[in-house]
Amino acid sequence: MRSMLSSAALISQPHKAVSGSDNEAIAMSGGAVLVASAFGNGLNYAFGIFLARMLGVDDFGLYALALTVFNMVSLTVLFGMDIGVVKFVSHHLEESQPTKARDTIVAALILTLGSGLAAAISLALLAGPIAVGLYKKPDLVLCLFIFSAAIPLATVTNVLISALQAHQMVRFTILIKYMWEPIGKFLLAGCLLWAGFNLVGVLLAVVLVFAISTAIAVAALYRLTARLSEGPSMLGLQEAKTLIAYCLPLTIANIFGVVAPRADILILGYWTKSEEVGVYLAAFQTAAILSLVLGAFVTGAAPILSRAWGQHGLARMQASYQTVSRLSIIVSLPIFCGLILFAKDILGIFGTEFIAGVPALIVLALGQIFNNATGAANSVLLMSGHSRLVMMNTVVMGIVLLAATAASIPLWGIIGAAFAASGTFIVINVIRVIQVWRLHRVQPYTWDLAKPLAAAAAASTIVSALRSLDVLDQVPALWILLSLLYLAGLLLLKINQQDRLMLQSLLSRMTLGLGRT
Repeated sequence: MRSMLSSAALISQPHKAVSGSDNEAIAMSGGAVLVASAFGNGLNYAFGIFLARMLGVDDFGLYALALTVFNMVSLTVLFGMDIGVVKFVSHHLEESQPTKARDTIVAALILTLGSGLAAAISLALLAGPIAVGLYKKPDLVLCLFIFSAAIPLATVTNVLISALQAHQMVRFTILIKYMWEPIGKFLLAGCLLWAGFNLVGVLLAVVLVFAISTAIAVAALYRLTARLSEGPSMLGLQEAKTLIAYCLPLTIANIFGVVAPRADILILGYWTKSEEVGVYLAAFQTAAILSLVLGAFVTGAAPILSRAWGQHGLARMQASYQTVSRLSIIVSLPIFCGLILFAKDILGIFGTEFIAGVPALIVLALGQIFNNATGAANSVLLMSGHSRLVMMNTVVMGIVLLAATAASIPLWGIIGAAFAASGTFIVINVIRVIQVWRLHRVQPYTWDLAKPLAAAAAASTIVSALRSLDVLDQVPALWILLSLLYLAGLLLLKINQQDRLMLQSLLSRMTLGLGRT
């Protein structure tokens, strides 16, 4: 099996010369996703502010808790099928086997639809015991019951989008996740709130949005696969067996990888009032803005990493790995600095009660920027076939995070949750980088990363001084100034030609917005 080849064997094999095409593809497709995610998640963030102000901190806390349970269940019952689809469909397409690619997609859809329906029924039946027996919050029952209807829709849509991503059709990810869903939630929830349905209306709007997302993804993928392959769609037993064998370790990883990162909100809901859950969610969502950057570039890099491994192209894999790290750091740093400098102002938008989450926001942002700095380490492990190792990593991370969260929240509340989450995140990412190095002798860093770090430090110092001297106190203007000073620093420090070209490609895509990828 390819997944068992050593990196020494890889190096000894002939491979395609590394060109700038992969770097450009990552920059361009990642830039498109980043623009779209900035738009879509910006709307999602605004939607959170809208709900916090319309519902109040108590109902917003209930929404946060119900949403966390929904996300936890819907992502767990994917069983890693979304990752498996990207890996195997990309591989089949690289080998000019579109029918096998389609059969793999059909197998994944059947499996996830069945697991999604079973999970939906289970959550609906257990809504009462969870809400009343565990959390002592009777108003949570209806929230969980309504959200259960969206579980099979969410699971199927995730697999469909992964299949489109494997075909390098990023525009459908943009259309569904970053355009329709945030716009749809805003419009439908706003209408139902205006009609007086309150929190129930918001939940119904979310379910309807997921249903329409599924319909769009089904139509897009059907048209694509019908054009690329011959014969009727069918369940390919061999493809199903291969997919299940690869995803089985990811099933265990999913349980820990999905539940553990949400343990902070789940345990907060048990130990504290709904208001504190709402405050923590506002801080968590704000810090999670940074994760969009890495996610965007990994979306473009994952199929390339899979194909590089399939071609025994270790040099190509390392180049893509380092490209993701550099671009992620360059783009993330001005956002990170702004979150730290303007934390109080940002959380104040949700309402004065949410300013209490400033320390948690700073700690969570530190964990996120460290994650971005590790680049695509986890994707390298997955695309090179090491799903069992990913499983072990995730299980260890889950156990440590659950223990740290359970120990710290009763003592320190939301700041304890933030320290537990960020600390565990940092440790597991260090482990992933070390594992990739030991397996393949590739790592995500170059000395050129020192230049954006220096530019960010200088820009932050200048902006902080201007604000302390009351020269300029408008946060939007200060953030724009921070970004401009950062870019000027990059130019003065003379980032290398390759990074300059990639950044130009990225800025070009961002300027074009949602053009064809």
